[in-house]
Amino acid sequence: MLGPWLPHHEYQQMLILKLIPHYLFNKGRVVQMEPTIMKLFHLDMDKVLPIIKPLYSATGAPAKEQAAMIRSLFLMIELKEYSISQWAETVANDKLYYDICGFQGKAPSTSSYYDLIDRMWLGSKSADVAKKRKLRSFQSKPRKKLKQGQKLPPKHKGAVRKLVMRAKLGTLRRSRREEVLQQFFSRLVVDTSAQMGLLGDTNAMSIAGDGTPYYSGASSYGIKVCECKSQGIFNCQCPRRYSDPDATWGWDSYRELYFFGDSLYAFTAAGTKHDLPIYLRMVQAKRHDSITTIFALQEFRELFPSLRVENAIFDGAMDNYPTYELCYHWNIRPFIPLDEKTKIALKSLPKGVVAFNHKGEPICEGGIPYAYWGCCYGKGHKYRCWFAANNKSCPCKCSDSSYGRTVYIKPDDDLRLFPAISRQSETYKEKLRQRSGAERINKRIFNDYDVEKGSMRSTKHRFFRAVLAAANVHLDLWVKYSSVKLTDLLDEACAKTTA
Repeated sequence: MLGPWLPHHEYQQMLILKLIPHYLFNKGRVVQMEPTIMKLFHLDMDKVLPIIKPLYSATGAPAKEQAAMIRSLFLMIELKEYSISQWAETVANDKLYYDICGFQGKAPSTSSYYDLIDRMWLGSKSADVAKKRKLRSFQSKPRKKLKQGQKLPPKHKGAVRKLVMRAKLGTLRRSRREEVLQQFFSRLVVDTSAQMGLLGDTNAMSIAGDGTPYYSGASSYGIKVCECKSQGIFNCQCPRRYSDPDATWGWDSYRELYFFGDSLYAFTAAGTKHDLPIYLRMVQAKRHDSITTIFALQEFRELFPSLRVENAIFDGAMDNYPTYELCYHWNIRPFIPLDEKTKIALKSLPKGVVAFNHKGEPICEGGIPYAYWGCCYGKGHKYRCWFAANNKSCPCKCSDSSYGRTVYIKPDDDLRLFPAISRQSETYKEKLRQRSGAERINKRIFNDYDVEKGSMRSTKHRFFRAVLAAANVHLDLWVKYSSVKLTDLLDEACAKTTA
């Protein structure tokens, strides 16, 4: 069962009192750690109590100081410690760390930390152990090289369309092992950032989605149990055990190489002053982002029913008709670059249009793209003769009017080729530029907080580490915009104790 839970306001009061001796006798260290301490000072653990409590039974020995353990894990990744066992020993022997976390009794052991993480992962621990013991066929690294920016195609043709149909009907699979951690991340930091205005207009949000490789710390070769080595056979294909059975081979399009691990998929609040992660999902490395996006959109809507997504910004991996159809079904405007190989062919072309180029621009009979001239309500996207639009003398006679020939393209003609916001408009180009925020968030998680350095050998621990890093990105901004200063609180407390 879950033991006593120290309310957040009591933790704040206790923290200031416990820091007074450290401040008096080792002021330099406390001042140096002020940003880190203030992160935990603002981290309201009361918001995740309804999520943590159901993970424990109503009977049995009480689990003590779970909130303090979660703070301890936040402190661990903030200080770039990568071994939980070493960190548990460090906290037990460092009085300042112990007090910052809010421990009151004996410092928890390594097994207590692992038990907490196991409970927040909906996968069966016994099933995970059985998977590690089970012999699996050897999966060698794929040999086929892909081009830069190219991704592994979906395994099953038409899979995206089938998933979109289920999403529209509300029958898309909802069970996932990371659901508790997603709720933990959402309620603990994302909701608060939304209330602080750090996510922009929550009634018309823009989100950017992107997946990135998450390397496993385990060997891709596995552990051999056969006798081939004793017989002089060193390159056998016999079944073997894997310390990370969830990891698969995927293609890292940035580094242009295959990697062994998972893919971390994230939504970022785009178009705001700050790039903040608002949704995380872990999937197999070989899964295509177009598949993950369908699940991610549904799960995001369920996690944040009060947030309204107006714009969704994706890369070319989501350039397919089903994704556009789902976005329009949920009143979301998609911003996805069109594949240059796309050939546009409508059943009936507007008068004066002979074809379309790869950007979706109509081409006149003289082979010149029309100039985009905004959107006309009721008629669609408006295009004018390029020469007339730019006040140039027209060498052709497509129209006797000085205004030049005008054509209209309706978005209903083709949702993908002619989106509601034209690809030639400045609004569309600006939205696509905002997708870089998703890449900056990947840098914060993988470079600034260096989550891969822990060499985790399970999807569970990799995702947990990513959640802690993403939450710390929010905490960085909370501290930046907070008017509360630790030194002021301690000076005031010291004055009261000496008075």
